[in-house]
Amino acid sequence: MIKVLDDPAYTELQDENTWLRGNLREARRCQESAERMALWCMVLFAVSGTLLALTWGGIIVV
Repeated sequence: MIKVLDDPAYTELQDENTWLRGNLREARRCQESAERMALWCMVLFAVSGTLLALTWGGIIVV
């Protein structure tokens, strides 16, 4: 059996595939952005916690 590429169902599936591929690309970009933001938050909390501990320990005098 030979597939006919002019079949409306085939065109519809191609359109759906293109749409899904675009959504997947967008979701990956959002995931990378969220991971980057989480990394920045972890660094910020680590630095803040270290400075707070050094201040409470009397090593840094304000």
